[in-house]
Amino acid sequence: MSYEYLKRDQERVKKQYDQLMHEADVEAIEKKLDSLTKKPKQDSMDEIWIDMYKDVLKLKKNRTDKD
Repeated sequence: MSYEYLKRDQERVKKQYDQLMHEADVEAIEKKLDSLTKKPKQDSMDEIWIDMYKDVLKLKKNRTDKD
């Protein structure tokens, strides 16, 4: 049962990552990251999302700087 939850979470994270990389702009990512980091109580899933948003933001900024 926990394997199914993990698998679903992995799929959800991958889908969100792909969507952010292709559709989201830097400001939207920064806004979402800010709201997650200011959340009073963070769980492990929040920490995963924060790491993912930071990684995507870094990649997008690097891509923008190169263009």
